[in-house]
Amino acid sequence: MRLADPYALKIKPSRETIVFAASQVPGSQKTQNDYFLNFNDECFVMADGVDSFPHSAVAAKFACETAIWAYKHIRQHRYYWLDKKLFMKRIFRSTNLAVWQKQREAGYEGGMATSLMVLLVGAKQYWLGQAGPSSAWLVHGSVMTKLTPESDAFSGNSQDVLGIRRLGLVPFYKTASLDPGDAIIMTTTGCGNYLTPMDLSTAVSRIGSTAESAASAVTGILASAEENGSTENKTCVVVKRMDR
Repeated sequence: MRLADPYALKIKPSRETIVFAASQVPGSQKTQNDYFLNFNDECFVMADGVDSFPHSAVAAKFACETAIWAYKHIRQHRYYWLDKKLFMKRIFRSTNLAVWQKQREAGYEGGMATSLMVLLVGAKQYWLGQAGPSSAWLVHGSVMTKLTPESDAFSGNSQDVLGIRRLGLVPFYKTASLDPGDAIIMTTTGCGNYLTPMDLSTAVSRIGSTAESAASAVTGILASAEENGSTENKTCVVVKRMDR
């Protein structure tokens, strides 16, 4: 029997892990138009259906499921895996086409559209893709930086969401390092549009090293949005890199 080298084990770098939490609050709306999915703590997707279309809840759920499916399949092609920007564009292209085509099925003729945010987390970096007005922030130490551009609220004529047009959707894209201790906060419009810098700072102080502390931060963010007047669907996701 071959035994492990105890000295090699001692000098092996510590294993990095991801701690995350996500939650939703329906608000006063009749349907929950937000949706969130995670695959293997490396791909996080969040969607917010456009209320002006009758099948917004279906659009959000379908977009998240398709984006995860696309991630799992497209990453098998080395060409895309080595070029994350192209990879992200392909995820959005595949998902947009699927949502656009879904409207051609019986029962969905009234139309559907949704925002989509995709966060990929690697060993040392993150890659963020976004279409629509959802928001994301990077927390690095005591510094908090908004990652997504300012955007107008949803409208029926918006061109930067999925399902409006078959081709031509270009997602916003950003990548940078994600160091141990860094966290990314993702919110849909019903949450992010009602937060102040103080709300976010207070929530960030709650993010510790456990899933429970991340959940506490998420709960605090959703509560702050409600206190500030949001009656909409609200989704918040916190993803933090730990060094263990």
